[in-house]
Amino acid sequence: MLPSGGDDIPVSYGEQLRAILSSSSIWFRFIEFDEPVKTVKQAAEKVEVERIIKSIVMVDSNGEPLLAVVPALSMVSHRKLKELLNVRDVRLANAQEVLQHSGYPVGGVPPLNKIKRVILDQEVLRNDRAVAGGGDINKLVEIRTKDIITVLNPRVADISKNKPLNHQS
Repeated sequence: MLPSGGDDIPVSYGEQLRAILSSSSIWFRFIEFDEPVKTVKQAAEKVEVERIIKSIVMVDSNGEPLLAVVPALSMVSHRKLKELLNVRDVRLANAQEVLQHSGYPVGGVPPLNKIKRVILDQEVLRNDRAVAGGGDINKLVEIRTKDIITVLNPRVADISKNKPLNHQS
């Protein structure tokens, strides 16, 4: 289901994100692809992989959503998240939950979305700018890391477990 642009005119998720960023006076640049961007390797064809971040929608054992933001070549450590949040378990949200909680579909979730509980991996802060999901599955958005921090006020912690550099997810 696409968001409505008023008068029930559907707008793309990317346009929804553009409106949010513009109204918040946040600098951004969209990077568009001809096809859906499903892997870090595909995204790295246009962007330095070290600047790419993933916004992962998760649900804790209390049924509450959270957003884990990690570098593209890392995976979220469920163990570290459980300890940090003092919950019994955390799991990846399913596609319906991702859309419901974040307002964006799987593959397009930007760090700035409807989820208020955000855990940002400290490695994301290594770069002045980050490249993230751009709302639509064929779009990425480049934004300043300081804007992510200012707008989201995330909890910053070590929540990653690194993957081998040749991993393609």
